[in-house]
Amino acid sequence: MAVEREAIDLFEHLCMQIKNIGIDSVHGVPGYAADGYARVNGISALMTVMGVGELSALNAIAGAFAEYVPIIHVIGKPSREAQKNKLCVHHSLGDGQFDVFEEMSRKVSCLTVSIDDVQTAPALIDEAIRTCWVQSRPVSIYIPCDMFRLPIPCHTLRKQPMLSRELPLDNVRAFEQLVDMATKEIRQATNPVILVGGYGIQNGAKQELEDFLNQVRFPLFAAGSGLAMVDSRLPHYVGLYVGSCSSPQALKIMGSADLVICIGNIQSDLSTSGFSGFVDHSKLIEIERTKSKVKGRVFERVHVNNVLQALTSKLCTSSHLAIRPVCVDSSLHSGVTKGVAQIETSVTSVGQETMLKSGLRLLKSIQSSVNPFQYFWTKATHETDYAVEKSNLITHDWLWTSLGKWLRAGDIILTETGTSSFGIWNTTMPPDSIFMAQYLWSSIGYTVGACQGAAQAARDSANAQRRTILFIGDGSLQCGCQELSTIIRQGLKPIIFVICNNGYTVERLIHGEEQIYNDIQPWNHRLLPAVFGAAPDTYQTHCVETTAELDALWRCKDFTDCSVLQLVELCVAQDDAPSNLVALARSLHERNA
Repeated sequence: MAVEREAIDLFEHLCMQIKNIGIDSVHGVPGYAADGYARVNGISALMTVMGVGELSALNAIAGAFAEYVPIIHVIGKPSREAQKNKLCVHHSLGDGQFDVFEEMSRKVSCLTVSIDDVQTAPALIDEAIRTCWVQSRPVSIYIPCDMFRLPIPCHTLRKQPMLSRELPLDNVRAFEQLVDMATKEIRQATNPVILVGGYGIQNGAKQELEDFLNQVRFPLFAAGSGLAMVDSRLPHYVGLYVGSCSSPQALKIMGSADLVICIGNIQSDLSTSGFSGFVDHSKLIEIERTKSKVKGRVFERVHVNNVLQALTSKLCTSSHLAIRPVCVDSSLHSGVTKGVAQIETSVTSVGQETMLKSGLRLLKSIQSSVNPFQYFWTKATHETDYAVEKSNLITHDWLWTSLGKWLRAGDIILTETGTSSFGIWNTTMPPDSIFMAQYLWSSIGYTVGACQGAAQAARDSANAQRRTILFIGDGSLQCGCQELSTIIRQGLKPIIFVICNNGYTVERLIHGEEQIYNDIQPWNHRLLPAVFGAAPDTYQTHCVETTAELDALWRCKDFTDCSVLQLVELCVAQDDAPSNLVALARSLHERNA
């Protein structure tokens, strides 16, 4: 017969509660790994020491705060005696003040707790972990080093509710007012549309979002951050809306909208192409993680999952809330039909047939589409065989429009700030995928650590075989390459594409096209796994320069099955960039000027 324990120590309780909330791996400095883990797993934990470790991770924590990523940050402080006597200890400023770093961290945490009493510690720890999940933002827990092994009576712990990922009850009055007001505005709107971002809804509201989008079938857009949040197979999906970098048809539809239902979106300069796509608050219903706004009126302590569920229930009974293809030229479908007929009758030779094959298949897909206002390139990515010739050098515009045919359901895709995070706008995401890019915080080098965390979260999950795929520039890699060492040590097997274009292309586009500060020291990236100690049979490296070489690599089973770490040097001309990034950079340059 098992004997019930009388006490556990404080650190064991902390680890137990971290485990209870669904975290199987805990990270350390620099912190971006914890960010990547949380975006896949839903929440993560990070442990550092006060000062040096804490501040080294603060950049990552600030990014997580800005982009609604829940991280439990546990910070070890000097002993209570050292703090009381203001001793000059290492990792401090030498002045006996031990709360200075806490004040820094407080600014980028939705809750900060400082443990100083073992009796109150369990409740404070649990409150911080619960708040982290509910708010979907980092929390900070400070624990003196002499308290980690102090015993907590088990009868005290039995009074604590078991931690779970359930969101608390809403502010009932605010919730009812919000739902009524939002429903009224939607029913009165002539041309409503939906715009979905990726902030605070990936975990905790994904099912409610899917139900809402399946029932309330207005023209549907994804923001840059929400690329993988929307199923592109939905008949009312239009495509990406990112301001002036959107398709003409998307701009036309959004321009005629009298109401925009924004879910988990942040209208930053990068996500709106230099604010060219900024939607005025007088036309917005904004549904966020723990609050919502209707045309500027704020409703606090209402949670995204409950709001979406209530709106789905109310709106799906309205017969007039069906697909309404707004602001579409009446001649669109007939024009496409004529185009198909002209191409079919003009084909007189095998050569012409080969040349026109892609265009014909594209037009036919549009002709038969349930939704005539859907993005043309979305269909093209799924249904068109791209021309691949041995002599063709890789360009960004070819890469990102071709990538969709290689991606598969369940992939975890990371793109680094720069050419990758904007080129990906031209890629159709597969079902059940997860997409990571920092469109608000935009910390260069972020994705190497995030890749490690994401791959670890995938391994910890029920779907351990899902692929983790990183696209990063050669300049950005030099800002965080050391996390490749952790990837190797953990035996993780992501696919890493290093876009080699000799420096910081995005910076060249915005300012300093010929300036040497945008150049980098060239690396032989294929030697990096060996430098970090990877055994020869645990990785493969590749160098591709042409479209044919990359296409062949994508078709190779040994490459795509993730049996080992894959690192690819993907060579692109220094002056090449995605067309949408060139346009965006021009807009940012003009704004800065």
